[in-house]
Amino acid sequence: MKKRALIIGGGGMRGAYDGGAATTFCRELGSDYFDAIYACSAGAYTAAYFALNQPDAIENRWRNYLHGGKFTSLLKPFYGRYISDLEYLTYLMQNRETILSIENLSQIQTLLQYAITDRESGKPVYVQPTQENIFNLLTASSAMPLGHPPVAINGVRYIDGVLSDPLPFAKALADGYEEVVVIFNKPKGFFVGDRYDTFSRMFALCLPRMTAYLLKTLKTRFQDIERELAKEKRLKVIRPKVQLPLKSILDSNKARLNACVDMGIADAKEFLKTYRST
Repeated sequence: MKKRALIIGGGGMRGAYDGGAATTFCRELGSDYFDAIYACSAGAYTAAYFALNQPDAIENRWRNYLHGGKFTSLLKPFYGRYISDLEYLTYLMQNRETILSIENLSQIQTLLQYAITDRESGKPVYVQPTQENIFNLLTASSAMPLGHPPVAINGVRYIDGVLSDPLPFAKALADGYEEVVVIFNKPKGFFVGDRYDTFSRMFALCLPRMTAYLLKTLKTRFQDIERELAKEKRLKVIRPKVQLPLKSILDSNKARLNACVDMGIADAKEFLKTYRST
């Protein structure tokens, strides 16, 4: 039997699409269908619920708890919060309706791997979460510069996994997985422009040199991803056919987020029709 892995990347509020697709996979295939899940940033939260067989919590979280600036907003610093309120996401995972069943984490059969970025070296680090460290790892994997401060783990400071490995399928392939399903919330031809380069230049004095470099070169990593997705036969990709309706990765409009979830669900159902026949 082939060793299978699922990949869930980041993308801020674009993760609503991933949430819809992952919800469908979990319900239709089962939480233990994949031998491993590799994830980072927003996808890390979805991956945790997936591995613990909580598809309803994935969908409920994206549909009802992340809109209206509850999670991310440029106004949050005026209220003593970070732009990306990752502490709110931790709160949600302890809330009754979206609680994460971390007590079952040691019992799951699926290998769960999170990509986080070493702020000093700029290299990705892949870590398996435990009941004791999962919330710190989730926060570290989503700590985008200026949106949230770095997270210290064992004396090392980490930032958003997207900056070093936006879609960690190469790690899964290197680890020997023969069939890798990738949820990618960007349609073909999506242009990752020079905004990250502009961003790093604007805040060069506020950012460490390596962090600024990672932002400046993020466009190149996405271009590499597109080339690999096109040529690597072991990769099976689910992605939107058209641009998501969000206005930005910080867009928290409830109707638009729900539309993204619906697109993910619909695309996953269509994907499974072909996937199951192969």
